[in-house]
Amino acid sequence: MASITASGIGSGLDISGIVSQLVSAERAPTENRLNSKESLIQARLSAFGSLKSALTNFQSSLSTLKNPESFTKRGATVSDPTVFSATTTSSAAPGTYSVKVEQLAASHKIASQAYTDSDTSVGSGELNFTVNGESFSVAIEEGADSLAEIRDAVNSASDNSGVSASIINDQDGAHLVFSATKTGVENAINIAVTNGASGDLSQLVYDTSLGVQVSSMVEKAEALDSIVNVDGFTQTSANTKIDGMIEGVTLDLKKALPGESFSLKVQVDTKSVKSAIEGFVNNYNTLMTTINDLTAYDPEAKTAGLLQGDSATRSVANQLRREMGTITSGLDSELDSLAELGITTGDKNKLEIDTTQFAEVMNSDFDKLSGVFSSESGYAVRLDSLIGNITASGGILSNRTDGLNSQVKRISEQREALDARIVGIEARYQAQFSALDSLLGQLNSTGDFLTQQLANLPGTVFKNGK
Repeated sequence: MASITASGIGSGLDISGIVSQLVSAERAPTENRLNSKESLIQARLSAFGSLKSALTNFQSSLSTLKNPESFTKRGATVSDPTVFSATTTSSAAPGTYSVKVEQLAASHKIASQAYTDSDTSVGSGELNFTVNGESFSVAIEEGADSLAEIRDAVNSASDNSGVSASIINDQDGAHLVFSATKTGVENAINIAVTNGASGDLSQLVYDTSLGVQVSSMVEKAEALDSIVNVDGFTQTSANTKIDGMIEGVTLDLKKALPGESFSLKVQVDTKSVKSAIEGFVNNYNTLMTTINDLTAYDPEAKTAGLLQGDSATRSVANQLRREMGTITSGLDSELDSLAELGITTGDKNKLEIDTTQFAEVMNSDFDKLSGVFSSESGYAVRLDSLIGNITASGGILSNRTDGLNSQVKRISEQREALDARIVGIEARYQAQFSALDSLLGQLNSTGDFLTQQLANLPGTVFKNGK
């Protein structure tokens, strides 16, 4: 707790102000030195953070190139994407195909006769639904056999295998509608009925195998399979996906246009690889810009980057340059380096692309690019491993920042020691000036006493009437 002090009583000196100024003068040199040192350390920590961020961003750009599957991907182009789309795997053979979407899969829908309203009783008993070979039964109790209650019983059945019930109100009344939850001929709805004691539940019977109407139930939507023709070959599907008709290709059907042909072109996906290589170059150059800025020295302004002369940063830059200049082992000598792709090192260690040479390699030797980047000694694999080691806990950057953080901690400890020392100095000054104030007070008192005594002596004359 700070003590309460006052100006000198005996001398009139501003002891508090004098002590405060002397203490500030004692603190300032050390405090300014510590503040300046910490400010520089914090700036360098921030600089290492920028370097690590640039390294991580560059590492991210390697993810596509270090994956061998990136170089075997196939792309699909459809002449009218509103009719169908296509996705491919690496097993898809490049080629052009003629595709006709003759029919889209549809779900089965059947409806009852018209009843007065949804509260109208139909009849008690048991409904047995069969969809694609799977059956489930719904018991309809007497007194709980209205259209609405039958609907709810079907929808809440725990073993419901694919039937949705609803009520549609038409001009002639309310209809109980059963819809298959899946498309395709195999998912058509069949209903068998066991009548109970009341009503006529058999009005809900429906049997697709008979081909004739056996009750008042009416088919509102036929169960259909999708039908696709590819180069004169036909395949059906219970849904709107055609998988494997063309090996490695999945067709997603959107619209049926019987008799109309649309083209599907499957080709090697060179575009994504080209984009990944260009991203590799751009991100490496961004990394080099960061390193150059952090280590630069301006002789005119006589200013240096925050990491200028730092051994860790210099080591990182050297390791990156060394990897860029190392060829990929085990490959055709005509294409085992970045230079042979048209990628060379230019000013300030940045990469440059000869677009003409790069395009020629993409067109004529695309199948060899995987080895250059994603093989065991490929550029992307080696650089990813290198950056992982540099940025890992215990790596060169981690050790460097740990050292700087230790210096910050020591500065905090030095501040605490300074505070303790200043408390002692302040107490000493306070005691010294308080003693001085007391002494001056005593001297003033003695002087006043002597003056008074001398003035009382007979015949004593002082100048100015004293």
